[in-house]
Amino acid sequence: MEPEDFIKNEKEAKKLYYIYAENSYLRNKFKEEFIEKFVPEAVRDFNLSYVNPGDEYLKRLSNAVQTPPMGAEKRFIISHFTEDDSINQSEQDRLLKIFKNIDQSASLLFLTANKVDKRKKFYLSLKKIAEYQEFETPRYRDLDQWIFARFRENNKKIDSRSVKMLENMFSNKLEILNSEIEKVVTRYPDKEKISYYDLKNIISREKFLEDEEIFHFLDLIGDKKTDQALLTLKEMLNKGVYPLYLLTMLKNQIELLMQVKFYSQYTQDNYKIAKKIGKHPYPVKKSLQRCRNFTQNELEKILEEILRANYHFLTGYYPDQNTALEMIIIKSIAY
Repeated sequence: MEPEDFIKNEKEAKKLYYIYAENSYLRNKFKEEFIEKFVPEAVRDFNLSYVNPGDEYLKRLSNAVQTPPMGAEKRFIISHFTEDDSINQSEQDRLLKIFKNIDQSASLLFLTANKVDKRKKFYLSLKKIAEYQEFETPRYRDLDQWIFARFRENNKKIDSRSVKMLENMFSNKLEILNSEIEKVVTRYPDKEKISYYDLKNIISREKFLEDEEIFHFLDLIGDKKTDQALLTLKEMLNKGVYPLYLLTMLKNQIELLMQVKFYSQYTQDNYKIAKKIGKHPYPVKKSLQRCRNFTQNELEKILEEILRANYHFLTGYYPDQNTALEMIIIKSIAY
């Protein structure tokens, strides 16, 4: 269920919502929908408070949920824990006490990126006093549907090829995906169907480099086509791509090939391998084809060469990074 679907079914704001979502987009979406539905604009200045982690957090939160509303029936408090925020066992006990003593005229929305251990006392107690919800980051087919839905919300259609391309470039980083979709929709306000080429005109050059040219570049290395690989490298560098960025992308792809190569001993099912390594099935499917061009030992040597070069790049060992990168490619093909 999406945050907006959950909020839509709520008749009135409950005293306490405890919302877990690993992805910041989903947490923020729930917060926006909650405010839009339950917090009248006229009372937001005086009766909507944000209490986030920091000095004396629990004391501030306790005061906020006990403060009566001003000139309104209800007071709303929002507290947002990110990936970097956490509380220890004793703080959890204090937090439960605060939750149990929320004023009748208050509604607390507690958002967190930290999943609750459902075997522990904290969760068992929480379930008795809170509206507890988890929103999982969509993956695979669910992510397909999420992207289709974002375009539908803007009265746009998009084809499956374009959806796969977006997934391959941004995985399930919903904040970035949503930002890129908004960019496309803004650029083509009157266009009903968005094509692959429309996306290509909007999405950042570096992302398309990662999606298309890097894979083509790897194919040439895998086929031992030195001249063509070096020509492609020069073209990318001439477009203004930084050598260190290119080296990082190459490292990421080699690491993916190594993982896929290892699991391909046991299965050729890209969905099973993707689940094992936490990647989307689409790039895994491509990597299954490409990894046949290398032995595991060759991939390890290429990665070793890349890591050595990365260190030298960062320490300024190479006076001419472009030439150094060419030499790395020649060595990689020679393995």
